[in-house]
Amino acid sequence: MPRGKRTVFGMFCTDSGNRVGTVRLHKQNSKGVGWKEFKVEKFCPVCRKRMPMKLKEERHSS
Repeated sequence: MPRGKRTVFGMFCTDSGNRVGTVRLHKQNSKGVGWKEFKVEKFCPVCRKRMPMKLKEERHSS
């Protein structure tokens, strides 16, 4: 039985706005760090280089 629910976030390039991928995160982990402090860099095919990503929460009906 899961103890906490994770939320799906879409990763978007900060420069081009291109959607690059998804990540599932807890809203807040056990150390008190929330998803807003989660930093990630991924390769953006539009910019053709590694760019910092912006996370946006994706709503899913259950």
